[in-house]
Amino acid sequence: MSLFLTAIIVITAFLALYWVFYGQRKYNEMLMPKRKTELKAILFDFDGVLIDSFDAWHHVFNQTRKHFKLTGFDKDKFRKKAWGKILDTELKENFPNQDVEEIKDQYRTLIKKHYHKTKLLPDAREVLETVKNKKIKIGLVTNTFKEPAIKTLNFHKIRQYFNVVITPDDVEKPKPYPDPILKACEKLEVQPDEVIYVGDTKNDYKAGKAAGAFVVGLNTHGDLSISRLSDLLQLL
Repeated sequence: MSLFLTAIIVITAFLALYWVFYGQRKYNEMLMPKRKTELKAILFDFDGVLIDSFDAWHHVFNQTRKHFKLTGFDKDKFRKKAWGKILDTELKENFPNQDVEEIKDQYRTLIKKHYHKTKLLPDAREVLETVKNKKIKIGLVTNTFKEPAIKTLNFHKIRQYFNVVITPDDVEKPKPYPDPILKACEKLEVQPDEVIYVGDTKNDYKAGKAAGAFVVGLNTHGDLSISRLSDLLQLL
């Protein structure tokens, strides 16, 4: 074996050992920043984080459009024009010249009948169970209305994991305002900087940062971004 080849093998082995004993640790620290305060609670968004409710809300949206004698949207148009937007903004844009409160009443009535169309997302139960077992408080902070949110939690048999459920019915200003997150912190008797908020939209990030929480973005921007909900467990 030539000296050159031997040197290459030695250097490669050294770099591999460096990565195992030092590089990997530094990489993990960079991805998972150390918290300055003790973690006391994790707050979760609902739709898109724990629950796949897209089909249910698409149906509700089109049924509401039909109620007001408007044509429905296909899924692509619904995703682009309505899904994940601030509720009042979405309603004003997609239901012109209609009373926003009347539209909300239709939403409330219809979603209560279609919560069974939702699906529990992968890793959701495992993550909730793990967080609960670590004695960390758990809250739900969502822009879904209270009654359908509770019905959906019960349907998927995960209501027992949550110490508090905060919806637009509990605050004057829902997300992207910080009010729901601050309300959850108040109910849980924790400070915002002792909390992680997990969301999947820009509005979740805005609300979390305005409240002073550490925001984990699921497939979106955050103080830390993750691609799977189970990646959250590396922070615990």
